[in-house]
Amino acid sequence: MKRPFTFLMLGLFLIGAFPAFAQPFTLDKEIKPIELKLTDDTRSGHEGEKGIVFFNRITDSTTYHYATGHTMFQMVDVLVTSIDGSPLKVSLNQDIWNDDKNEKQTNSSPDNTVNFKLRAQGSFGIKIETDKPSNSLYSIAVIASPEKKGYLGSAFRKIKKSEMKSGGDASPENSGDGESSNTMLYILLGVAVLVIAFLAGRLLGNKSKKATIILWLLFTMPFSAYAQGDGGVFLTMAQFEDYKTGVESTHANLLRKLEILESERSAVDRTIGDINANITKIRSAWTSVKALYSSYTGLSSCLSSTPPAGSPTIPSICTDLSFDEEGEILEEQDEECASCFMEARRRFNQTRYVFEQLATIYKCTKKFTDAAIAFGDNTSGVHGVAGMAWQAERIKIEKSVEELQAAYDNKYNELIQSLADDMMELNICEAKFGVEDWYDRFGYMYFEFMKEKYQRKD
Repeated sequence: MKRPFTFLMLGLFLIGAFPAFAQPFTLDKEIKPIELKLTDDTRSGHEGEKGIVFFNRITDSTTYHYATGHTMFQMVDVLVTSIDGSPLKVSLNQDIWNDDKNEKQTNSSPDNTVNFKLRAQGSFGIKIETDKPSNSLYSIAVIASPEKKGYLGSAFRKIKKSEMKSGGDASPENSGDGESSNTMLYILLGVAVLVIAFLAGRLLGNKSKKATIILWLLFTMPFSAYAQGDGGVFLTMAQFEDYKTGVESTHANLLRKLEILESERSAVDRTIGDINANITKIRSAWTSVKALYSSYTGLSSCLSSTPPAGSPTIPSICTDLSFDEEGEILEEQDEECASCFMEARRRFNQTRYVFEQLATIYKCTKKFTDAAIAFGDNTSGVHGVAGMAWQAERIKIEKSVEELQAAYDNKYNELIQSLADDMMELNICEAKFGVEDWYDRFGYMYFEFMKEKYQRKD
């Protein structure tokens, strides 16, 4: 049974085709950040990975960048290097640019390189500051692992003999794991609506649009339009490999564009070697989901990495089906059982993670819009004319939140129907193997839990 087109579009949309905010929020039009857009790593053996390497010169006391192209299920490493050793303060920012909770100094880090390990829904800012801008060289490498979707675990347990018949036990067990998983689902929708409305300038127009049209516009819109800064040299991971192995054309391009002096070449080459060594070490740690989710913390509090608290486990005749770190079914032990369960179980598991993304995006977007409104209120209050202009923009933001809520509710209803369809197919398979009234006795409890858990509360 194939998913309807709307669900397929939602899946593509939520799985990362759309980066969230174009940049952290600001009222300062002089801030022109450089977009670091992660691209697929096309090298053999790097399937599912993304990355970008960027070189530039320090020409101002503060330089702004923002990274896009990753998803909430990828582990992201940010490596910032001061190539000539000039002290740099590096901070990560998501909601607003002056959120400096994540700060590190290059001069107190090995090889003058700071390393941030994070997970993020939507783009995040990378701010570099120096007391003495002197045209010195720096580099930023951002790499993302293949998606890791194992943290929800299995929703199923082996059924007991006493539970096979309809007159037997009917008591799904609660999972004691996890905390509230209002993870950041495509709050990105709201953030994008806000950014488009406020920063890109009346992109949505003055008339109210239907939520589905807004989602489609946001989905299809190229975010390269928001890259406000320019300068520097970008290397894909394949181009970085070429430079490292001495491909002359890549060398010449980097050296020419940055006008690198002969005295700087050895430092640049050394930095390339250090970046490569760090990336190799980072990739070697991409093995265990549990270890990764403990090492790579959410950049924002709207991200979670644990199953929903109180989630019940469902008895099933077929528990040999398990999933790898990318959410795909591993080789099963009981082929006869798997042939009936495989597709329904795959879709069921996919729906669980899409629910997670949906809830996360909403929570993160609301957090972003709340921070933007608070920042705008505080900043514009001392300026009369600016304050009047801000009030008009504030109304647009609030309207965008209402449209986000309508969009969330529409997608929530679609996902609930998809979950119900999946569980009805599982009910047929359970009956085929002798479990009577599986949905009425067990499945409905899980369905009701999911229905209540992901329903919008505000």
